[in-house]
Amino acid sequence: MTRGEVVPFLRGDGAYRKIPTSDFAGEDAPTDTWQVLRAVYDAAEETAEAEKALSDGIKTLLEGTAGDVYLAILYLTRLSLAEQGNRLPLKLPLRELLSAAREKAAKYREEFFGELVFPNGFVKKAAMEDIKGWNEAVFLPCCGLDILQNGK
Repeated sequence: MTRGEVVPFLRGDGAYRKIPTSDFAGEDAPTDTWQVLRAVYDAAEETAEAEKALSDGIKTLLEGTAGDVYLAILYLTRLSLAEQGNRLPLKLPLRELLSAAREKAAKYREEFFGELVFPNGFVKKAAMEDIKGWNEAVFLPCCGLDILQNGK
């Protein structure tokens, strides 16, 4: 995984798309984010560049479309859960990324209530329901951060 490939890898564009391995778990994103993170964790064992690449990739997603921001928030949910359980093998600026995500969530709030169409054709309906759930189950309890409140 090189830096130029990180955002397409995180979004699941083209050949990078990961499909959930379980028939019982439906997709909630355009790619299987757990599989993507596992690949990043494995890459981090080989090179210190993986941490920076992941952090930069999430920052780039946060500068993108509403779909990109939704996906960044999903990754931040997964990473926050791993950190909370002392299972995050990477050193990431999670607080900084979460603060940026909060600002972008405010910007795209209305769009999160509609349909998000991703470059690989995946369509996510009512993304705000997911974000509300992640906010209450993850960000508020573990980080003391309300992702739905713009903290300016």
